[in-house]
Amino acid sequence: MHLRLDVNEQWRQEIREEKIKVDGWERKFQEAQTRNEALKKTSLSKFEEMKRRVEELEAVLQNCEIRIELLEASGEH
Repeated sequence: MHLRLDVNEQWRQEIREEKIKVDGWERKFQEAQTRNEALKKTSLSKFEEMKRRVEELEAVLQNCEIRIELLEASGEH
């Protein structure tokens, strides 16, 4: 009977140790998920910022092209 109690206690100890490992892996997974979400938000924000900047530059370019056309047209007369 004594051996049986020792085996049961061993199993309980192993289960406790495995639960600790699982908790550690779950915590690491959660941390990785949090980092990934932060990176995703940062990347999306940077993308939106670059998109707005490209739109601004396209508008400036279009204005310059119109001015060039007007200058060329006024020089032809």
